[in-house]
Amino acid sequence: MRIRSAAACCGLLVLAGCGGSSTEPPPLPADAIPAGTAVGTAVIEGRVAFSGAVRPPRPIDTRSDASCRHKQESPPVLEDLVVGEGGALANAFVSVTGRVGDKPFAPPAAPVTLDQRGCTYRPHVVGVQVGQALRLLNSDPTLHNVHTLSKLNPSFNFGMPIEGQETIRRFVKPEIMVKAKCDVHPWMGAWIGVVPHPFFQVTGPDGAFSLRGLPAGTWQVEVWHESLGTQSLSVTVSDGGRQTADFSFPR
Repeated sequence: MRIRSAAACCGLLVLAGCGGSSTEPPPLPADAIPAGTAVGTAVIEGRVAFSGAVRPPRPIDTRSDASCRHKQESPPVLEDLVVGEGGALANAFVSVTGRVGDKPFAPPAAPVTLDQRGCTYRPHVVGVQVGQALRLLNSDPTLHNVHTLSKLNPSFNFGMPIEGQETIRRFVKPEIMVKAKCDVHPWMGAWIGVVPHPFFQVTGPDGAFSLRGLPAGTWQVEVWHESLGTQSLSVTVSDGGRQTADFSFPR
């Protein structure tokens, strides 16, 4: 059965709107570190790679909703394993685990955008700080609903039936990772990493990452990937120093 319009799914929209919004984070203490403030000069950088056999990307069948093709720049494919040249692994979430220092970090004022375009999430993996705005956008002329599955943060589940509609949500606790899905289009999925500090990055097509401005010390660096699991390394770095931490995932 094809989805012809948002009106055709009004019953689902009513149900999807029942999830409400996430809880607002508590106020930051007066001694919180302002966003963008340097707390160190150390750098941990590296590359995340995949050493297994690379399969061709699997196409996504979106024919159940003709509106999905309206904003598709290219035929959509599953992004659960995106491998580039030399085994470079994209969509890996790299972060320093735990707290960094004794004071909390204020989140950046700029939001992170998670778009629904061509009936896929763009980007597939994002990271935010606790309390940072996650801007959810519907760029499609069809109904979506954003349904998060979390263990440590309040989940939300609400409909977005209008092209150009956007809303803001925030997370109150660190959590790696929060799954987002659309119950209208079951192939749609994204992942959100929530951390208490700015030392995180999502790898791009080259698999590289660079965590800059860390204080000197020994840090646990963790890499998460939705299909391959997690790996971690203990890395010691000095003031002004630069250390390499490379990760390789077998199949």
